[in-house]
Amino acid sequence: MHYQIGPMTFKKLLFLLTVLLSFSAQAQEKVFTIHQFQARNEFQEWGKREYVCNQFAAFSPDKINLEVDKNYQLTIISKTDLPDNGIIYLCRDEKSNPVTVMLIDKIKMYLYTNTKRFLINFGPEKMVKQLADSD
Repeated sequence: MHYQIGPMTFKKLLFLLTVLLSFSAQAQEKVFTIHQFQARNEFQEWGKREYVCNQFAAFSPDKINLEVDKNYQLTIISKTDLPDNGIIYLCRDEKSNPVTVMLIDKIKMYLYTNTKRFLINFGPEKMVKQLADSD
C-alpha cells in the first residue's frame, strides 16, 4: 500500500512538526529569576548583597546564560548530579575560559571563574511563570 501526501497536507504536517519541536526545546530550558547576589572579595569574604530585578539565569541542555557583573554566555562541557537536587556544571565562557556553576535545588547557584566568585539567590518560581504566561 502506498500513500501520497498532497502539498497542503505536507505543509500542515511540516507546521505541526515545527510547533512540536519548538515546544520540546522550550520544555528543556529552565529559567530562574535572579533576586540577589553577593561577590567574594580578595580575602574570600562575602560582600554586601546586591538586589536586582529583571535578571534571569537560563539553563538549556548545552548552554547557561545569565548576567551578574557582566553577561555570561556559557557552554556546558560536563554536568554532574549531586545529592539533594544539586548539579555542578563545568563550562567555558565566550573566550574559552573555564567557569564552574553549582546549582543548588533551584534556589541558588554559585558561579566560579578564575578571579571571581558569586553566590546568586533566585526569587520565587512564580515570578518566572508569570513572566512566561504574559508573553
